[in-house]
Amino acid sequence: MGDLTLAKFVSDNRRRLEELHESSGAQAWPVSFEDFARAVWEGVRKAATLENGAIAGLLKSIRTEELALALACAQGNDRAWEAFSFGYRNAVYEAACAYTRDIAMARELTDSLTAELYGLEEEDGRRRSKLAYYHGRSSLKTWLRAVVYQKFVDEYRHNARLDPLPDDLPATGQGGAVSDSDEQRYARWLGEAVGVSLREISSGEKLLLSYYYVQNLTLKQIGRILGGHEATVSRHLEALRKKMRKKIEDYLRKVKKLNAYEVDRCLNFESRGVLLNLEKELKSE
Repeated sequence: MGDLTLAKFVSDNRRRLEELHESSGAQAWPVSFEDFARAVWEGVRKAATLENGAIAGLLKSIRTEELALALACAQGNDRAWEAFSFGYRNAVYEAACAYTRDIAMARELTDSLTAELYGLEEEDGRRRSKLAYYHGRSSLKTWLRAVVYQKFVDEYRHNARLDPLPDDLPATGQGGAVSDSDEQRYARWLGEAVGVSLREISSGEKLLLSYYYVQNLTLKQIGRILGGHEATVSRHLEALRKKMRKKIEDYLRKVKKLNAYEVDRCLNFESRGVLLNLEKELKSE
C-alpha cells in the first residue's frame, strides 16, 4: 500500500472516481474533483488490504455525499456548514450525552468539538478542521461518534490526571445505540413520559427548559434574561433535570408498568434522546 501514490490511484480509477464525484453532489458546494479524489485516496490507502480488486470494493462503499459535505465544511463553505449543523449536530450531542451522562458536560463537550469541526484555528492562513480527516469509509455519524469518544477520553484523562475510565463506558461507535425495534418502543414510551412530566411543572420551569433546549441560549444569556448569575441558572437547570428524570421514571414504572430492566433501558435512551423529546414537547406547549 505504500506504493499507492495519488497519481497512480487517480490514473487507474479515474473513470470511477469521476462517477463518484458526480453522484456525490460535490459540484453544488463546490468541491473540486482533485480534492475529492485525494480524500478518497487517503481513505483507500489506509485499508487493510488492496489486493485482488479490493480497491473496487472500497470505492463502492465510499459515502460520497457525506464525504463531499465534510470536504466542503473543511474548506470553509458556509452553506455546507449550515447543512452539516442541521443534519449532524444532534448526533454529536447525543453521543456526548451517552459518554458523559451529564447534560451540562455534554453541552460543553459538543461546543468544544463543534469548534474543532468548524476549524477555528488557522495554519498557514488556512482553517484547520477535523472534518478534513473524514474519508467516507464509514457513515459520517459513525465517524462523529468515534471522534466524540476520543474527545471525551482525552478530556477525561486530562481532567482526572490519567485516572482509569469508567468501566461501563459505552464502546466506541455505539454511542448508546439500541436496536431499531427498541429505539421505536423506547422513544414512544419516553415521549409519553416527557409530555406528562412537562404538564406537571410550572410555567417558569418550562420557560427555563425552553431557553436552554429549544432556543439554545447559553447559561450566561439565560442569566441576563432572568436577572441572575449563570451559576445560579446552572444549579436550577440541574435540579430541574433531576426532577424531570424522577417524574419520567415514576411514569414509566407506575403508569406504563415497566419492569426495572425496561425502565433502565428507557432512561439510557433518555440520556441520548432527551433533547429531541423536550424540543418537540416544549414547542407544542
